Amino acid sequence: MEERTWKDSITELQRMVLPEDTNIFGNLYGGRLVEWIDNVASIVAIKHARKKSVTGSIDSLFFLSPVKLGDIVELRGRINFVTRSTMEIEVNVFSEEGITGLRKFTTTAFLTYVAIDDQGKASPVPGLKLETDEDKERFSEGEKRYQVRKLNLQNVKANIPEKV
Repeated sequence: MEERTWKDSITELQRMVLPEDTNIFGNLYGGRLVEWIDNVASIVAIKHARKKSVTGSIDSLFFLSPVKLGDIVELRGRINFVTRSTMEIEVNVFSEEGITGLRKFTTTAFLTYVAIDDQGKASPVPGLKLETDEDKERFSEGEKRYQVRKLNLQNVKANIPEKV
């Protein structure tokens, strides 16, 4: 299977925070931001794999600065790491106050996507072509996060409640 670079699937999206996106304090709902992050990551995954791809996991999120009604939210997604059928996608989020232009870093999310076939089974994805030292470093860091996720998944599966 042909390798692809991260540049083949990079995705950027900007959204204006509207009243329906905010809570009673005029701040962007965290869940809405997660929805936008997941959407960007989904596009990256599909562009890389050129297959149906589904969310496997989302690492913890830390909201470092509030996003307010009227702010412009910029989301940048890129692929860092792949296995046979999974892809780690990093999404960086920034907010910009529309009138002043003041930009703030909001959060970084790492999501795992799984490529699937028509029966919903994991399906192979193209490798990730590493062209620069930064690409290699991101891949290495992604591999470390992958190992942690594997252990976490094993723990979750081992502790499924008997009564559902």
